[in-house]
Amino acid sequence: MTPQTNHPVPKCAALILAAGESTRFGGRKQLVDIHGVPMIRHTIDALASLPGLDRFVVLGAFADEVRPVIGTDCHIVDNPDWASGMGSSIAAGIGAIAKNGDYDAVLIALCDQVRLGRGEYQKLIGSFDGEHIIATRYSGGFGVPALFPASLFSELATLSGPSGARAILNGADHDVIGLELEAARFDIDTRDDLNAVLSMPAGSTVPGKPGISG
Repeated sequence: MTPQTNHPVPKCAALILAAGESTRFGGRKQLVDIHGVPMIRHTIDALASLPGLDRFVVLGAFADEVRPVIGTDCHIVDNPDWASGMGSSIAAGIGAIAKNGDYDAVLIALCDQVRLGRGEYQKLIGSFDGEHIIATRYSGGFGVPALFPASLFSELATLSGPSGARAILNGADHDVIGLELEAARFDIDTRDDLNAVLSMPAGSTVPGKPGISG
């Protein structure tokens, strides 16, 4: 579907997924230094620049070590079932969001897509029409970051397993508005990915990897 803009500003929650043990990276990816800032803070700070956006961070592996760098400007959600995969982290986060108040949508983001900034997240929110999923378009289908309407909160709350929200984004049951976000094409899964990011000057284009995130 084609994105539309100039919709009323929705009341959104941002759900940042940071519970994994980062096996391919070698552990504690959330805390790795990227230009003087812990990885997880890049996503938190980018979303902090959007006014009125309540942020929730899901922690699991290394939670006691990651928690201090989050600070007091986010809601922290502990996922004791983090080892079962991203789906359980989404479900835990949605549960916390539902208890915090009424929201029109949730923006699901990853802590390792550090090239994303205010502009990309604002593009997603600005395209929301109150009804459809707004998702990042990859070569293999739709992925996160993605904005889900409140009508899907109950479905998101039942997720489990490693595939996250992929089935919702790429199934036949829901219409999805896809956006091209060049900066989303690169995430940090391995040490080589990290070295590639560290070698990029600020504001540079991203070489990217194919596939689907989330």
